[in-house]
Amino acid sequence: MNIPRANRPRRSWSWTKAMLVSITRRCTVYICKTHILLAGSPSEKEPVCRKSKFVWIDPADLLEPATPETAGDIRGELKRAMQLQSIKPARISGFFVAATGAPIPTDERACEDERLIVHLHGGAYWMGTANESSVGAVCCRDLLGRMRNSDDVPRRAFLVEYRLARHTNYRHGSYPAALLDSFLAYLYVVRTCGFKPENIILSGDSSGGNLALALCRYLRDEGIESVPGSLILLSPWCDISRSHSGPLPAPNPFSTTVLNGHSDIITPSLLYRNSAVCALLGCMPASEAYTNPYISPVSLQLDPQADVRPPHWGFAGFPKHVFINTGNAELNYEQHITLAHRMAEGTLAGVPKYSGDCAYSADEAHMWAWREQFPRTEKWVSEHDSAMNDPPPHVEPFEERYVVLDEVRDGVHVYPMFTWFEPERSQTLDRIAAWIEREPELRILSP
Repeated sequence: MNIPRANRPRRSWSWTKAMLVSITRRCTVYICKTHILLAGSPSEKEPVCRKSKFVWIDPADLLEPATPETAGDIRGELKRAMQLQSIKPARISGFFVAATGAPIPTDERACEDERLIVHLHGGAYWMGTANESSVGAVCCRDLLGRMRNSDDVPRRAFLVEYRLARHTNYRHGSYPAALLDSFLAYLYVVRTCGFKPENIILSGDSSGGNLALALCRYLRDEGIESVPGSLILLSPWCDISRSHSGPLPAPNPFSTTVLNGHSDIITPSLLYRNSAVCALLGCMPASEAYTNPYISPVSLQLDPQADVRPPHWGFAGFPKHVFINTGNAELNYEQHITLAHRMAEGTLAGVPKYSGDCAYSADEAHMWAWREQFPRTEKWVSEHDSAMNDPPPHVEPFEERYVVLDEVRDGVHVYPMFTWFEPERSQTLDRIAAWIEREPELRILSP
C-alpha cells in the first residue's frame, strides 16, 4: 500500500522509511494492548557490560535527611507526591558511555571542568531502559563521536536507569518515582562524581524530556543544587493531559493530534493515552495531569494561580541553554512549539532561535505561546481572568536564556533515536554537536 508515493503518510519518505514507520507504529499498538515490552526492561541485577561502565546509586549515601533545623533533600512537590503515592527512595543504577570506538569510561570522578551529558530515556514512563544496547545509549555514543577533539566538549554520557511505572502496581514507579530517581542520579554526578552543575548537559527524549523538565523545576524550586547548564529535549512529552488536542469525543480539528494521526509512530487512540497516563498517575486524580506543571509543563489548563503566568510561564530560573528538537509529522508537534515559545518569551530575545527546517510560520510568536485559539473550560477561563486582574507582587526580570527550536520536516516522534531515519537523524545530531561545542562561547558572552 506504501509503494505509490501518494499513498505514504509523507510523500518525502522513501518506501523503506514509510514501511519502518508503519512497523514501529504497529509495535507500539501491540505493546499498549499486551504490556509486553519488546525492547526489554531494566535489570534488577548487575548486567554484563562490554560498552559501558555500570554503577549502583544508593539513596542512603546521597540524600540529606530532614532535621529540626533543615528540610532535607526531599521536600516541596516531591515530598507531597511521595506521601500521596507511598513512594520511597530506592537503589537505582546508571551507565557511563563514551563515543563509539572510544575507550570505555573507568573512573566515575570528573576531571577538572569536565562536561557530562546526563540522559533520561523515553518510553512513556513505563517502557524503555538505559542499558548500553538501548537506542538512547546508541544515540549518545553517536553524538559524542560527532564532536571535535577539544577539552571543552563532553567525552562521556551518563544514562539513568530510573524506575518504570507498572499497570499492576501503582506504588512501584508511578509519579514521582522517576523524578525522585533522576534527582538521586543528579546528586550522584554532582556530589559523588564532582561534576559542576554548569558543566552538565541534561538531555531527555519523549517522557525523558518531560522528566528533565520536572527535574529542572524541582532544582529551581528548592535550590538544593543548581540547575544544569544546558538542556536538550528530543520530542519532549510536555502536555500529558493532551489539552492541546481537546476532548476525546470532539478533538480540535486543527490539532496535530488529528492532522498527524496517521504519520507518527505513536497512535492518537485512547489506548495509548490510557496505557501511559494511568500508570504514571497511579492513585493521583486525573486533574493533576492538567494542572500540575511538574507533570504537564505546557498544559493549557495549568492552575492560573500557580507560578505559570506570562512572560515566564513557570520557566524562570531554568537552564540558560536549551535545545528543543521536533518533527512536524509528530502527534505532539504543537506541544513542542508551545514549549519553545514559552521558554523563550521571558528572555531578552523573546523568541526561540530557529534551526533545521522551520516548518511553521514564526511571524506571530505571541500566538504560539498563548494558544488563544485552543478552547478552555469555563471554570479555567474564570480563574484565569481573576488571576490576570490580580497581578503577582513580584515579576522576574527578563533572563539571559538561549532557546533553540530545531525542526525537521516530516520527522516523527524521537526520530534521532532511530538509525534508519536518515539522513535527518545524522543531520540533527550534527546540529546538536555543533550547538554543544558553541555553548562555552555563549557562556563567555553572557553577563
